[in-house]
Amino acid sequence: MEVRLEVPEGFKLTREHYGFVQPETFSRIKISEIEVPYNTYLMQLSSENLLKSQLQLLSTEQVVVNGANCTLLTLRQIIAGTYYEKLWLIAGDKLSSLRIEASYPESSRNVHKNAIKQSLFSTAVQTNDSARLYTGLPFLFTNTDNFKLVQRSLNSVVLRSENFPDANVVVSHGKLAKEVDSVETLSTHFIENSKSLNDVEIIKSSPVKIDGIPAFSTEAYTNNNEQAAWVYQVTSTQKGKFLLIQALSKKGDRHAFEKDLELLINNFKFRVK
Repeated sequence: MEVRLEVPEGFKLTREHYGFVQPETFSRIKISEIEVPYNTYLMQLSSENLLKSQLQLLSTEQVVVNGANCTLLTLRQIIAGTYYEKLWLIAGDKLSSLRIEASYPESSRNVHKNAIKQSLFSTAVQTNDSARLYTGLPFLFTNTDNFKLVQRSLNSVVLRSENFPDANVVVSHGKLAKEVDSVETLSTHFIENSKSLNDVEIIKSSPVKIDGIPAFSTEAYTNNNEQAAWVYQVTSTQKGKFLLIQALSKKGDRHAFEKDLELLINNFKFRVK
């Protein structure tokens, strides 16, 4: 995300965070990207949750900033015996949220408060979707040689092979509706209940590791768009969540495509938060 806003008079850039400060008035503006979808993030900002961080929610209002629907929260916090007022301007989409936070002593003059609010309402955001393919996802690839990232859809990314027509890899993650007996059971469920695969014939299954985490791999022959195909799947579970990697190629391309796929999976990494 590229964020632009007018700087209130007397404020200067700070190295402490993305934003501006005016030390003599103990005021600041801080810009943060939260890798949580906009609607999900708003649900987390309840009065009860904010109080856990010693923030008192005074008001919530819907505002329009440069044509974008946003939410403005007014908060109060006591720091070292002084009451501070905070304005949180929240915007976002299905991938992440943007929070622009202004903080200043509650006793500040109205002209000071209005200048800060005017700065918030000057916000303009430009996004680069190709650079946000991993935003909000718990994984990434450090290298995608022989593949091209072609799509991001909610909790999944799609990579297309550059060497083999019709070969692709889909990587997804999500929450488990209920506990599963084993990752092997979950793997079988995914491959046998795929809407895009027909006449699945499992030819090999075995425990594996992905980025050092225990997982389970399954290979199968299948029918994809009335064409004989090979599918390789890796399934892993952690703390009520799952990871699913499903690669598909023409049956005749299997062995050659498998070499490219192995290199890709070796470059898979879980993101540390």
